[in-house]
Amino acid sequence: GEMQKVREHSHTLNDELAEHKKNSTLLAEKLEQSQAQALVDPLTNVLNRSAYNLKMVQLTHEFKRYNEEWALLVLDIDHFKKFNDDFGHKLGDKVLKSVAGTVRDTIRVSDQVFRYGGEEFVVILSRINAKTAIKLAEKICRQIEKDYFVDGDKKLQVTISIGGAIITKDDTEMSLFERADKAMYRAKNNGRNQVVMDL
Repeated sequence: GEMQKVREHSHTLNDELAEHKKNSTLLAEKLEQSQAQALVDPLTNVLNRSAYNLKMVQLTHEFKRYNEEWALLVLDIDHFKKFNDDFGHKLGDKVLKSVAGTVRDTIRVSDQVFRYGGEEFVVILSRINAKTAIKLAEKICRQIEKDYFVDGDKKLQVTISIGGAIITKDDTEMSLFERADKAMYRAKNNGRNQVVMDL
């Protein structure tokens, strides 16, 4: 009789442990999901600025160790404020979603696009040299230029300006971003809808 009791007790204990393990796993998955959600921009469904900050720290650190070249692109939608003011936020949101989607479809599988804020996006191009980075940035520009948005009887074209920089051993996360950002403003000042690289 005693043996039976012990067996039953250990059986219940195992059940409890299994249940506990299941709950822990579910909790971990939920946590991972909510952490993952916290890194995604809900409107455009691309990674957000927090995710970008994490990735930059990781990549800058890796570059110092492995010396693998990578590039940063800063993209800004041309005349976006006017677009929003003239045609409303609904169409503005549509443009943001479309630009994010086009960029994601144009870059390589190993690259990542982030919504940095407002109408500004950032792309990290991994293991790339300047020549290929320029080519890819140009390709993004041309793809976005092809997209039209319809508002009533109007066909609206959207363009972007891109600034880029390749990481150097002297760069910090901040200095690399600043170089790409300044290059983007040069692209704007040169007439928009183009790529300027800080090389």
